[in-house]
Parts: sequence; structure tokens; C-alpha cells
Amino acid sequence: MNTLNKDKNTVIIHGECMVFPSELPKTATPVVVTGDYLIVADSETTGNHHVVDNYQGVNFFKSSGGTMFMQNTKPTKIRCVMADRHDAIDLEPGTWEFGVQQEYDYFTESLRAVRD
Repeated sequence: MNTLNKDKNTVIIHGECMVFPSELPKTATPVVVTGDYLIVADSETTGNHHVVDNYQGVNFFKSSGGTMFMQNTKPTKIRCVMADRHDAIDLEPGTWEFGVQQEYDYFTESLRAVRD
């Protein structure tokens, strides 16, 4: 398991998922998680979703634009459903924002989300 120190320039790449320190937007609304974890980046083809476990001290939010955020008062980690695909990475307490990497398609001359 990897542990990273958080500073304002930290960007964590976990497969196609990006995680970075952030501030919670004032308009963000809480996300109710009913299962053991929240999918923070879908795996469209393999089912190997990037997830954060749901437990006390970890709260999720969504901005009006659909961006996912997490505030955690306890260390937690981002991991994959299929543990052998990517190492789990520890996230220290704080506010985190989740995004999906982009790639440029030279044939269509457009940006698109990285998919696995």
C-alpha cells in the first residue's frame, strides 16, 4: 500500500482516476452511500471500479456540476474492486476531489475520458 503526503500540489493517479486536495464547494450536497463503498471512477469495460470504503469519518459530496468530493477525518484509501489491478493508496484526512484523466484523440481531434 502506498502512502502519500498531501500538499496543494499533490495529484494522485489511480488508474484513470485522479485524486487531489481540494476545498468543498459551498453548493456541494451530501451523497448518501448505502453500500460498503462508493465508486469514485467507473470502469466502463472491466468492472474494476475505483472505490473508497464507506465508514464513519468519511463523507462524500457532489458539486452542482457532478464532481465528487470526499471529506475524511480518518485515514482512508482509494482502491480497486479487483485488488490485483492497482495498489491501494492511503489518503490522509482532509478534503479530496475526484476526477477522470483525459486523453486526446488525434483522429477525431477531441478530448475524451480515459477508459479501461
